Amino acid sequence: MDAHQTAGDKTIKVLVWDKFVRVFHWSLVLSFTAAYLTAEYGYDEIHEWLGYFIAVLILTRLIWGFVGSKYARFSSFIFAIPAYFKNFKAIISNQHDEHYLGHNPLGGAMVFALLAGLLTLIFSGLILLGWSEYTGPVWAMGIPVSEALADFSKFVHYEVPELMLLLIAAHILGVLAAMYQHGENLVRSMFDGYKNKA
Repeated sequence: MDAHQTAGDKTIKVLVWDKFVRVFHWSLVLSFTAAYLTAEYGYDEIHEWLGYFIAVLILTRLIWGFVGSKYARFSSFIFAIPAYFKNFKAIISNQHDEHYLGHNPLGGAMVFALLAGLLTLIFSGLILLGWSEYTGPVWAMGIPVSEALADFSKFVHYEVPELMLLLIAAHILGVLAAMYQHGENLVRSMFDGYKNKA
């Protein structure tokens, strides 16, 4: 465990978010924002390349979720079902019995929700590219795409981004609530990787 104590202070800081997680997080923030805006303003080719970049990011994050450092692994933020209700109650009442160095139960659930949304966008986008643009891996591998699948993929690819915005807003609200209730600068920790150990 990488930890250090601040000079003249008893606060112990622990390295929670490794460099890969931090670079992944901010790369995803920037690339998703750019992908959303390029889609809105009709920069289709740039949008497609951003989609490929996001796909690479997600693939590497999925791998890192199994082989990465302790708090990067998916196993570190999977909890028993009662823990999610307990965590929600603690946030609402601002009465916390536990301090989580990594993701709390709801934070872990949000990671899975965001990853699921992004994977849905990636696959629906690849299907649309193969069907309408005759390009991309779906087309290259000769995977047949029916009209029904194409229509469904188009609906998904146009509507899921709006759901993603709601999830992102909830994620930001959760971060702000945690910063207020625990007195931690979680934004800074996603830059330097360190959090205070209770």
